[in-house]
Amino acid sequence: MNPESVASELHENERKIISLLKDRGELTVDQLVDETGLSRDAIERACDWSETKGIISVSQKKRREFRLTEEGRQYAREGLPEKRLLQTVGDDGIEIAQLKERFHPLDIALAWVRVNEWGTISGGKLKLTTNGRKALQTQVMDEKILHKLMESPMEEELLDEAAKRKITLMLKRGLVDVSEATDKRVKLTGFGESVALSLEHISDEKLITQLTPNHLRYKEWREARFQRYDVTLPAPKVYPGKRHFISQVIDYIRRFWVEMGFKEMKGPILELAFWNFDALFQPQDHPARDLADTFYMKTPYKGRLPDERLVSRVKATHENGWETGSTGWQYKWDPEFASRCCLRTHTTSLSVNTLAGLKESDLPAKFFSVGRVFRNETIDWNHLMEFYQTDGIVVGKGVTFRNLLGYLKEYLERLGLEKFRFRPGYFPYTEMSLEAEVWIEEKQSWTELFGAGMFRPEVVKPLIGFEVPVLAWGPGFDRIVMRHYGINNIRTLYSNDIGQLREAEIWVE
Repeated sequence: MNPESVASELHENERKIISLLKDRGELTVDQLVDETGLSRDAIERACDWSETKGIISVSQKKRREFRLTEEGRQYAREGLPEKRLLQTVGDDGIEIAQLKERFHPLDIALAWVRVNEWGTISGGKLKLTTNGRKALQTQVMDEKILHKLMESPMEEELLDEAAKRKITLMLKRGLVDVSEATDKRVKLTGFGESVALSLEHISDEKLITQLTPNHLRYKEWREARFQRYDVTLPAPKVYPGKRHFISQVIDYIRRFWVEMGFKEMKGPILELAFWNFDALFQPQDHPARDLADTFYMKTPYKGRLPDERLVSRVKATHENGWETGSTGWQYKWDPEFASRCCLRTHTTSLSVNTLAGLKESDLPAKFFSVGRVFRNETIDWNHLMEFYQTDGIVVGKGVTFRNLLGYLKEYLERLGLEKFRFRPGYFPYTEMSLEAEVWIEEKQSWTELFGAGMFRPEVVKPLIGFEVPVLAWGPGFDRIVMRHYGINNIRTLYSNDIGQLREAEIWVE
């Protein structure tokens, strides 16, 4: 870059900094603030601009400062307890019993008198040593440090080794506090020195960095020069505050369903097995209900089942199919097992809970949920014990399987997926059923995303009391988000790695 050209493009704040550095060499940001009268924010910005252009270099240096605590200030005013104790002893010594009545704090003072070898105790009497008599006649290093710290803090790099050792002891005694700070030091580069020389030739020119009404009214622009801007310069990286991308995705999904006319379902993460399994026509001996897959609670061990009429219909459906036209599962349904408490394994528990509260006059109706679910999975790159799921149901006499495909297609496209497919699937509580899959280019294979289908009559009729088509789906979105952000381990997805969060792009809506 040409120094003359760069000099002509400098902001007036940059010019002030460069002029100071040319005369003074290296300066801290605090010194630049004092010398220029500019705010710290203005100095920081100007330094960033100049560093980007290669004019200055900025280094950071950590420093430690020592300050007195309240106890330290008291000793600086009144004197160290051990030094004051020396003054009461005298040439012949003094009885410890007398000191207990006359001197406070005696324990602290005696301890440090003995550590410093200023006195000895013999026969219940404290006597001064030679070192003690010398200390009585002079100002010891501890006192010097206390008096200096009383005037102003002391920087560690300015202390000699003896003073550092004393400061360490005073820290342990609680007389001194230490604080750490980082100084930014700024100096001209070789190129910056060339720019500084070029600035001398144009220092008398009037520079306009921002056009104002007065410049136009009084035609001041005729005798001035406008600051030039180099739009090709790289801008310093800025990390704005933003939410975790999982939170962004959850909000996006929530808005998507609301815009589609759905109402949100909410409920507790602690659920009865009745709502989590039984209401979904899942038999009580189904493998998914075992401890291997479900977190059952020790406390509370069980809860209260809902309305007795509803429970009796679910019980009959399991045992013999009730009035659904099914033969049921042909076993004796256990209400005690259904009343067990567990962490919900899917948000579909909210869907059946909502269905149970609907009346025929409420139809048609559309509902969705977004929430955390829990499964006793072995943790690996693709599985966690806790993750998010979004559920949805559409209830109405005219809804069909084709409507279900339309909703899911719109959902996946709005999440940015282009190549996906639906294939037949099986679930205990839906018929017809499907599984959605997405094409993973890197692996050249299809990966399962979620399942969906139409609730079976054995689910719907016991809950509502009559037959009506219900579309249902329960997609997780972890794998979609992982694919979008190029994350190949689900544990990384939910981590709070600051570097990852800073670099992650904002979820595009």
